[in-house]
Amino acid sequence: MEAIIKVLSCLIGLFIFVNGVWITMTPPFGDEPQGYAIMAVGIFIPLVMLYVGHLTEGFSSR
Repeated sequence: MEAIIKVLSCLIGLFIFVNGVWITMTPPFGDEPQGYAIMAVGIFIPLVMLYVGHLTEGFSSR
């Protein structure tokens, strides 16, 4: 997998994670579950992309 795709997925994941933190910390309060879910998605996206990149690099070397 191209390096630019890995970098962009990490940047998008970081942006989504920071957005979740922002939602959790700012009023109106009561939005914490949505903020935590958004933070989880922000962590999940780069992990999935790196895993898929690892799998495709294994296939391309064969």
